[in-house]
Amino acid sequence: VSTIDPHHTFLELVGEGNLDKEFAQKIKGWRWEEHTLLHINLALEEAPNFTAAASDPEINKAFRYVLGFETTEELINDLKGIDKGELSEKAIFNCCFPTVFDPLQAPPGRHTGLLSRHAPYRLGGDAQRWYNYKFKQEVAEQSRATLERYAPNMTKEKVLWNYVTTPIDIENKYQNMVEGSYKQGLYHPLQMGYLRPNEDCSENRTPIKNLYLGGASCYPGGLVVWGAGYVAVNAIAEDLGIEKWWSEPEMVTKAREKGLL
Repeated sequence: VSTIDPHHTFLELVGEGNLDKEFAQKIKGWRWEEHTLLHINLALEEAPNFTAAASDPEINKAFRYVLGFETTEELINDLKGIDKGELSEKAIFNCCFPTVFDPLQAPPGRHTGLLSRHAPYRLGGDAQRWYNYKFKQEVAEQSRATLERYAPNMTKEKVLWNYVTTPIDIENKYQNMVEGSYKQGLYHPLQMGYLRPNEDCSENRTPIKNLYLGGASCYPGGLVVWGAGYVAVNAIAEDLGIEKWWSEPEMVTKAREKGLL
């Protein structure tokens, strides 16, 4: 069972020479995400105190925040810039502060934060630019400045440490996330549903005997957590005649009863 991307699974591990030529061409046509992620991990002296909390204190206990844009146009322009390989100086990101809910993740009184931005893999046309330490720190400071706009106590002095994970770092650490593709491939009409990764493999079975797919590059994709693995293990049990010791999820049963499956 392979939970890695189609290129590694078929072209490298199985070997292109062992594949039907038409099937190999389908695999070669697999497209990676056009947007990837930039993460900034923070060690903080204290938790953020958002300006908006003056009217609703519960805001400081939100699970996640989206910060940096005030209009739809600003968001669209940011995404258009990423399409061109650009990263805007006005940082837009979603963020969370885990220690607000789990204080054990930091020393007493201290806090952690995670800022996550969409970013291009080829920054200015060159992914190697992400290795520039000075540039990464500039990006971290831009992001912290955005956070301070909404939580004024998040000054430079309150950030004890940061660690920046760039798109190329994602690729280096997780080789199946080529070009920082955290879903193992672009969500596109020709790479979704029964075409993920292609019509030969979308039911988790492959043209290679006893080889199954169970990762984000096959149906139902990477945002349905554990979905592909669940579908794969059911297919394997059915093919090998193994009695299933797990029960079907309630939501699947209800969908089946409604004729949706």
